[in-house]
Amino acid sequence: MTTAYPPAPPVGALPYDADYAATPPLALVEARTRRLVLRWIWTATAFLGVAGVLGLLLRLGQAEFISLDGNLWYAIMTAHGLGAFIAWAGFFLMGISFWVLNKCGFHIRSFILPEITYWTMVIGVVGIVLTTLLGGFGGSWVFLYPLAFHSAGQWSDTVTGVFSASVLIAGVSILAYCAAVLHTIIGPGLQAEKDTIGQRIGLAFGFGLLWPSRFKTRRGREPYPVLPLAVNAVDMFLATLPFALLLVFQIIESVHTGFSINTLLAGNLLWAFGHPVVYLLLFPAAAVYYYLIPRYANRPLVAGRAVAVAWLIALTFNLFVWAHHLYLNYPDGNTVQESLGTIMQPTTYALVLPSALSLFSIAATIYKSNFQWNAASKFLIAGVISWLVAGLQGIINATSAFQDTLHNTLWVVGHFHNMAFLNMGLLIFGAMYGFLPELTGRAHFNERLGSLHLWGTLVGGYGWVVCQMLQGLEGAPRRWSRLPDTYLDLTRISLIFLAVLVIAQVIFLINLYITLTRSPFDDPTVRHGKPIR
Repeated sequence: MTTAYPPAPPVGALPYDADYAATPPLALVEARTRRLVLRWIWTATAFLGVAGVLGLLLRLGQAEFISLDGNLWYAIMTAHGLGAFIAWAGFFLMGISFWVLNKCGFHIRSFILPEITYWTMVIGVVGIVLTTLLGGFGGSWVFLYPLAFHSAGQWSDTVTGVFSASVLIAGVSILAYCAAVLHTIIGPGLQAEKDTIGQRIGLAFGFGLLWPSRFKTRRGREPYPVLPLAVNAVDMFLATLPFALLLVFQIIESVHTGFSINTLLAGNLLWAFGHPVVYLLLFPAAAVYYYLIPRYANRPLVAGRAVAVAWLIALTFNLFVWAHHLYLNYPDGNTVQESLGTIMQPTTYALVLPSALSLFSIAATIYKSNFQWNAASKFLIAGVISWLVAGLQGIINATSAFQDTLHNTLWVVGHFHNMAFLNMGLLIFGAMYGFLPELTGRAHFNERLGSLHLWGTLVGGYGWVVCQMLQGLEGAPRRWSRLPDTYLDLTRISLIFLAVLVIAQVIFLINLYITLTRSPFDDPTVRHGKPIR
């Protein structure tokens, strides 16, 4: 049975689904989507709290302000990396994707896959926490095969197997998410004039922007936020499979000690996922930018066919960039691996195009608009600037000539935090400020506290990241529980900025509490269910 949708908004109108929500069945779907997304937001925020505390402990240990057992430091590092990147940022953006799609008129068609996505991630994260903080697994989030099976007695092969199984369950969450997004997009929401699977797939990937006479939609055109979400779903589904295979190999090896695989093959299987997983965050973040920036600029997104071409490039080249993580892995003059590295330097550069065009599109949308400045939009703009800064750093990292200087130094750690926290993280806070009032039905955030949160996050975050990058340029190694004494002063200086960052997040929690306990939109004279006197 096909659901009848009312006419789409006119071409150029902001994506809004009030007419869709007015249909009773769709109103129920939106209500359930709202509850699901809110549960996602609260769970991801709790993961941030845990991962943030663990990250602070790591830096305090390196500054020698607290004493951490060597292996405990590495176990905390493993839990922090997976917790902050996947369980908070990745998980949040996976959840908020469904709300962006809902606002664009793409309502969840079945809640089975989103629920599987949610619960498998939660189960996987719990397993990771248990195997690291209690089981002592300290092989880092990339676990650097075969290090996981050479622990010097710090953890057992059984713990390695359970850790691998936990990460595999989190991988199932990513696969289910990709399937759920595609199932939602390639549905009635596209309103294809020729309702065939080929037409739907083409429209989902922006073919209607490139060949409008062949791929037609009653919407006028595909909503731009759909493009990065569709590309992300396909790429992450394909990129997760080799990583899942590696995890299966590790589970087998944990049971059967005589089993092993080639170390270089393991590295390729890992990084075939390990770099594209960055886009598990970045592409949904782009979708949020595409939706919210026009809202605050009060005009449609300035985009066009070039954006569609850029996302088709991302769809193709995102799967062929992993070898830039293995530039120095040429054992015995391995010409195949060296050739992969040579090929994947320019393919990495090609991925600059989607980011560059997205940044240009966002800037053009804001230019000469009556832009609305508030807590949400300020965080979004700060995130856009950090996207540019971190992207330029990424070009440096992808250049093989710099590897002798930068590889395995704190420069890489600084760049990673710049991209993950000061780009996607700022976007996440902007999305919370922008979406939570409509998701919860509560009054808007305190703008003054929002500004304090923003500036505290920027000063604290960039101060901390710059300290790491300067240490990296001076040769400070990454993944060392105790750095050489020459780096101690800068490590301790970075703690000042970390303190500012922590205070900023406390301000955010206070602001969040104020918003959630304020009066509902429909009755400003009521608080906590009681009249205000």
